[in-house]
Amino acid sequence: MEIEEKYNKKLPIAYLNFLRENPEGDEIAFDEYKEENSHSENRYWQIMSESVLLETWEMNDVGKAMNFECLKLYIQVQREYSGNEFTESNVGKIDLNRVESGFVIGEENGDYLYIDSSDNYSVWIYYHDGGDVMRIANSFEDLLKED
Repeated sequence: MEIEEKYNKKLPIAYLNFLRENPEGDEIAFDEYKEENSHSENRYWQIMSESVLLETWEMNDVGKAMNFECLKLYIQVQREYSGNEFTESNVGKIDLNRVESGFVIGEENGDYLYIDSSDNYSVWIYYHDGGDVMRIANSFEDLLKED
């Protein structure tokens, strides 16, 4: 598939269809804490368009990456400062190599949504301020059902 070749990654069909149907990207809303707190509110996430995914940006003194692979820059800094190879999540400790290889699909206030191909293409949040992660959906399709 042409899109997958650009990213050199296999991606879920529901996500590829979303990219085709939303060439400008789209905003989705969901509450990542709904199970813990019935009074929490939705966050509004910008799901990146294909052109935005391919944009390159630079993290000062760290390196450059395209948006879809930007977690590798954050993880590089996290390793440097923490000296740890794992981070916390709502499902236990997660290897930073696994987070680093996540495919970023969206952003909200500096936090990133990403797809984890090593976990059957589940959807996760990377919290930039603490470096922890949260599994929020079994699949991209399930994430869209929450919106």
